[in-house]
Amino acid sequence: MEKYKILTVIIIASLLAGGFVLYKPGGPAVAIVKKVVNDVKYKLSDKDGWDAAKASQILADHDEIRTGPKSLAVILFTDGSGQLRVRENSVLQIYGRKDNKQLNKNTLIQNGTVSFDVSKQSNEEFKFTTPTAVASIRGTGGLLGANNDSTFLSLEHGSVDFQSLVQGGGGGTVNGGQTGVIYKDGRFISRQSNQNDLMLLQSAKNTNTKKLKVKVNNQILEIEYLSQ
Repeated sequence: MEKYKILTVIIIASLLAGGFVLYKPGGPAVAIVKKVVNDVKYKLSDKDGWDAAKASQILADHDEIRTGPKSLAVILFTDGSGQLRVRENSVLQIYGRKDNKQLNKNTLIQNGTVSFDVSKQSNEEFKFTTPTAVASIRGTGGLLGANNDSTFLSLEHGSVDFQSLVQGGGGGTVNGGQTGVIYKDGRFISRQSNQNDLMLLQSAKNTNTKKLKVKVNNQILEIEYLSQ
């Protein structure tokens, strides 16, 4: 995970050199958008509308990201703790709270899928919250998908405390090589990841793109899209 810390430091240094200030009305920067592909929008906590996101966009507490069809947003946390790959048709909100020198983070995934790599946390909190579940991350990589009916979590390595948000609902530990599902009625299941789980996990890590040039009305348009 050291590469994410180094990369984050480089990006922050570049922003500061360009005159950017890592502070916004919503509070200190929690994350930075590293890469966008196709239709990616963001909404600031103190604004009503959505705007097109670009690389180096700063995200503070309560800011949101939304991806359209065949789109992708790669997000780095400013403390170097990890990377999120927000896949197509997803909506998430970033939360960050300073506690002394620690940055406790929570990502609310309202709908969609997010591939993640998170470094080992010491006393800091790093959570994913969905309409049905909460996942407490200590240091692992995997894929989390959510909708109003269920939340699924597939892990490559490490372990996650995965709990239902329904009073009296189930939960437990999901380990590397396993997939857990929590349903809206609180039911929790955990199993070894099958071939389909592993294919989805690997596919969600892909951030490679290709570019296609198209001539329209004597103008050349360059279209970037995700490679398969």
